[in-house]
Amino acid sequence: MHPQPCQENLRVRIARALAGRFEAIQGAPHRLAWAVRVRWLVIGGVACLSVLAHVWGLFASIQPCVQAAIVGALMNAVNAWCVARSRWVVAVTSVAIPLDHLLITYVVVNTGGLQSPFVMMYVVQVLATAMLVDTVVAAASAVLGMLTWVAGITLQATGMLAVPPLFSPNAPAQAIVYIGTWATYLLYSLALLVYLGGYISGRLRASERDLAERNREVQVALASLQVAHEELRTSYGRLQQAEAQLVQSEKMRGLGQLVAGVAHELNNPISFISANVEHLRTYVGRVQRALEAYASASLTVEERSRLHQLRAEIRVDEALADLPALLDDCEEGARRSKHIVDELRSFSRGDERDEFRLADVHRGIESTLALLAHRLKHGITVHRDFGDLPAVECHPDQLNQVFMNLLANAVDAIGTGSGNIWITTRAVQDAVSPNGAIRISVHDDGPGMTAEVQARLFEPFFTTKDVGQGTGLGLSVSYGIIQRHQGKVSVDSRPGGGATFIVTVPVKHPIVTA
Repeated sequence: MHPQPCQENLRVRIARALAGRFEAIQGAPHRLAWAVRVRWLVIGGVACLSVLAHVWGLFASIQPCVQAAIVGALMNAVNAWCVARSRWVVAVTSVAIPLDHLLITYVVVNTGGLQSPFVMMYVVQVLATAMLVDTVVAAASAVLGMLTWVAGITLQATGMLAVPPLFSPNAPAQAIVYIGTWATYLLYSLALLVYLGGYISGRLRASERDLAERNREVQVALASLQVAHEELRTSYGRLQQAEAQLVQSEKMRGLGQLVAGVAHELNNPISFISANVEHLRTYVGRVQRALEAYASASLTVEERSRLHQLRAEIRVDEALADLPALLDDCEEGARRSKHIVDELRSFSRGDERDEFRLADVHRGIESTLALLAHRLKHGITVHRDFGDLPAVECHPDQLNQVFMNLLANAVDAIGTGSGNIWITTRAVQDAVSPNGAIRISVHDDGPGMTAEVQARLFEPFFTTKDVGQGTGLGLSVSYGIIQRHQGKVSVDSRPGGGATFIVTVPVKHPIVTA
């Protein structure tokens, strides 16, 4: 369909292949230097053996050998000069290889043809080319050697070339001389091949050493990559944890602002109720005294009867009997509402007027346990594993509130049955706290929590307790307190495996600059 583009593509591919081979030849000066040395050995071996064979009476004339040696020596000298200077190497090699085959054919044809001891020079030439130059070039050299060999033998067979006598005219046929010459040049050729094999073996050993060294470098690099991968994995985990803490902190900050507004709005009406209950209790007492005064006044029988009937109809006595309990309920409701508002305010900002002071954490835990003693005596065992802790700069009352919330939740998780609570304290080194930190762990063997519950655990008003048994503010307030102490609080739990709350607080209160 399109022969011209196909032919162009073929020519382009052939040109690229040849260019690649020439670049390979040009880029191997050490191998070409060895090729020059081998060619010197071949030229010297042929010259010396031809002179000895002529002296022994084998060759009538050594003129062809001398001529081939002179031409080959000149060509090899030029080749050596080019290889030493890395100039015109490809061009000289392209001429030297065909010239070698022509000279070999010339020597073989003039030293007995098929019976010439130099026939094996074709094999040496091809093997040396394959080992020292290039495999493709060696294949081309082998084809050229066959062509020149066939051409020379054909010309001799047709009589177009005169075959000189193998033995000189005046010398008798000496088979032992002929066999000795063949054997000598065979051994010499084998020695050349061993010489080439030594070069190849040295190159292989050097390559193995290079490979071993590179393998060691790769192993070192791989180990470094593994260390870097582990560091990246650890850093990624820390980033994920920091991101989760940042999201939680921002969530708490926004909720804190909302809760602060709600607490402020609720505080005023609750204060009104609390104050008015006291006044109402006073007014009820006054009304009761007034009614008692009316009852003891001097009245006629008719007036007293009418007053008694009215008193019964409006149930004044029952109202007066119920009023103290009603006022107590109102006061208790106001007190509870005030407590909830105080927790909301504590969650939103805490008592910022308090100053940080040194406190004994263990004493705070023990005092909290004493307050919870009435809830712990029904089958709950507390296991203490206290470490050696330094005094901590903190708001002691706020930390005690955190301990109260955590321990109360642990008791609630265990329920009415028997169970265990483990309290562990340790001094630790924290990257964020250069002066060290303390870690308090509260673990219970309750039913545990799901991942969904853990995700919402520190949200205000979130609770898993029944209605009326919890406000959902305890852990939110605790989270805010620990945040203000520049600490961390986390939970580890799974269904059926209990829950562990871990609180970390720095020993020295960090100075936060704006």
